[in-house]
Amino acid sequence: MKTKAIGNLEAAETLINKQEEKYYTASIHHAYYAVFQYMKYVLAHTDMQPLSYEEQTEKSGGKGSHKYLINQIKQRINNLNEEAAQDFVQAVRELKEARVDADYRIRQFTQEESLACKRQAEELITKLIMYFEDL
Repeated sequence: MKTKAIGNLEAAETLINKQEEKYYTASIHHAYYAVFQYMKYVLAHTDMQPLSYEEQTEKSGGKGSHKYLINQIKQRINNLNEEAAQDFVQAVRELKEARVDADYRIRQFTQEESLACKRQAEELITKLIMYFEDL
């Protein structure tokens, strides 16, 4: 899952670097899923109440799986720092909303917006590494 996450970040960068308007919106999907997949990786490999990939799938119940995983990450960060947990979740939700816009709505993202989403994804992954440094 970690490899998939890194691949999605690289895909976002590749699309942005094409410097064509039609690719900026497509990059948002990859930026968000890089974070989502890294969260799955963290939950499966942390020492803080690990959840195997199978458990993640079973317990999330399919629909709402993103919300479930975000809440699981929040609970674990909350044990370290409540404010950091709130900030992390807010940033993930913002990126998720951008992904929903990119995938399902008519909104077109600019180069600046796509770069901001990619940076946000990179920052969120850096925070996951910091909070779960046992990985």
